Amino acid sequence: MAFRKIKQINWMEMSGLLVGVVSTVAVMIFSLVLYHYLFDTGVIKAQEYKLYSNFEKALGLRPGTRVQISGVDVGQISDMQIKPDGNGVLMEFSIRQEFQPMITDSAIVYAIRDQNMISARVINIDIKKGKGRVLSDGESLPAGKAQDIETILETTNELLGRVSHLVDAADELVAMALDTGTTVGALFGSRALYDNIDRQINRFNDITLLSKSVLSKTSVLLDTMNSGVPSLLNRSNEVTITMGNLLNEFKTLPNQVTNILNSMDTTVGRMDNLVTNFSSVTNGLQDFMNTTENTLQNADDLMTGMSKMWLLRSNVPKHDSVPFIGETLW
Repeated sequence: MAFRKIKQINWMEMSGLLVGVVSTVAVMIFSLVLYHYLFDTGVIKAQEYKLYSNFEKALGLRPGTRVQISGVDVGQISDMQIKPDGNGVLMEFSIRQEFQPMITDSAIVYAIRDQNMISARVINIDIKKGKGRVLSDGESLPAGKAQDIETILETTNELLGRVSHLVDAADELVAMALDTGTTVGALFGSRALYDNIDRQINRFNDITLLSKSVLSKTSVLLDTMNSGVPSLLNRSNEVTITMGNLLNEFKTLPNQVTNILNSMDTTVGRMDNLVTNFSSVTNGLQDFMNTTENTLQNADDLMTGMSKMWLLRSNVPKHDSVPFIGETLW
């Protein structure tokens, strides 16, 4: 098996390409470094807005100090001036516009060392997400205490100063108590003070015993209530259930009363119809009687006329043979 001869690379021909690649990469790295340098020095600026805050002290801070939110750079200190009254330092922050929705009036700004105890100070903005109103350009942020070793040492020093002051005051008080020539010393050296304290302790003891008695009676009362209240509640529950059942029975009563009233209304209607029918029958009988009376009256008139005829005069009775209705005597 024959091996092909490997073609050797002519580095003279590749040198131009290598020089071009290396030059391109170098230009890109230089451009990137230059951009970051110009951005950090403020030559190239992003869209920013200003916020202000009043610091008690500005130790370790200067224009250009970074401003961070949760460790992310969002801006820098653009200016710092001592206030006209000398009470604190007015800080001006340049914040990138893209972080404006996060910073509200509930946020707090303070100095901190972001890496270790000896690293340079930075400004941290502690935001409360979703709380407060978004700050506009030119508004102020409340300042908090710096959170670094210097602040801790300063606070500790102040605390130790206060403790030392208390120790000095206590020492002075003890010295006054030991000196019988002072009012306090005379008071502590007097028997009347201890007698008064003893009387107050006795009174406190009496109050304690009375309180103990009251608590004991209260405990007995609570025990009585604990034993009696459940039975009372059970009886109340039974009464409530009985009243509920009674009310359920009363629910059918209106329907029954309504049925009775409907029945009475039907009966009254029937009686009204009966009275109406009876009135009709009575009116018919009255008409019949009137007609019969008229007929009889006509018959009487006929008999009277016939009695005047000479042929029948002697055979007709002098009085009516059929009396009228309602006549009782001839």
